[in-house]
Amino acid sequence: MKKITDELIMNLIPERQAESHKGNFGRVLVIAGSPMMTGACILCSRAALRSGAGLVYAMVPKEIMPQIQVAVPEVIIKNRDDTVKDYSYYDAIVMGPGLTTDDAAAQLVDDVLERAECPLVLDADALNIVALKGWQDRVKDRCLRGLATVITPHMGEAERLLKDDKDFDFRGAEREEVLNELYDLIGATVVLKGNRTLVRPMFGGSLDPVYVNTTGNPGMATAGSGDVLSGMMGGLLGQNIKNAAMASVFLHGLAGDIASETKGQYGLIAGDIVENIPEAIMNILEEKNGLQDL
Repeated sequence: MKKITDELIMNLIPERQAESHKGNFGRVLVIAGSPMMTGACILCSRAALRSGAGLVYAMVPKEIMPQIQVAVPEVIIKNRDDTVKDYSYYDAIVMGPGLTTDDAAAQLVDDVLERAECPLVLDADALNIVALKGWQDRVKDRCLRGLATVITPHMGEAERLLKDDKDFDFRGAEREEVLNELYDLIGATVVLKGNRTLVRPMFGGSLDPVYVNTTGNPGMATAGSGDVLSGMMGGLLGQNIKNAAMASVFLHGLAGDIASETKGQYGLIAGDIVENIPEAIMNILEEKNGLQDL
């Protein structure tokens, strides 16, 4: 396995040009949240913004639109119940945090898989719906069409996605074996979350295609941490940053490490990770500039 290090990531994060506007930094659609899980959408949307996305849209049920707008005033709210959805407007879509797995949510996942052609992050309940409906081949078909797709399972979600793979013994498998089996099954960039998160890029083409993250700490094992990660991926994908999955995994862990310096590992919460994304990115850019000055 290769390591995801600061030397690798600093080459992925560009400096911003003076002549820029919000349209230069991507339109990201977050399809997330439900009446009992508004926080997932809030964390995901904030993370996309803190990662540099120029415009973030949150598509949520009508009844929680006011809560999302108050919590994240920078986000543009879209009514999930609208019958006409134009995915062509967006540069990236994040789908799944707090979505639930009811019929309405499944119809949304079905619609996005069918019609969306921008980069797509499938997380949390979107992955659970894929597993429940047996839509792994539909995700793979999208990948075979060359459409950038990222799946972000933890081990429990990975097991559900692989439940019908009779030739694979999940219980006896190492994490790297699970990662590779998911990649073979679905073909997307696979981010297998956990201690030292593993990444296998969709367009890797390497003899050693598996990468292991080198940032993060046990304090990040907290509710909402994964929602933050998926939002960061959407934010970086929307900016057309190469290897956005690896960059977001590293920066997510680094933001958690920075947060733990003041909050400690016991008191760290997902919101602390969000608030330290800017410092994580600044640290990488400062290190990059320091090397260029040598």
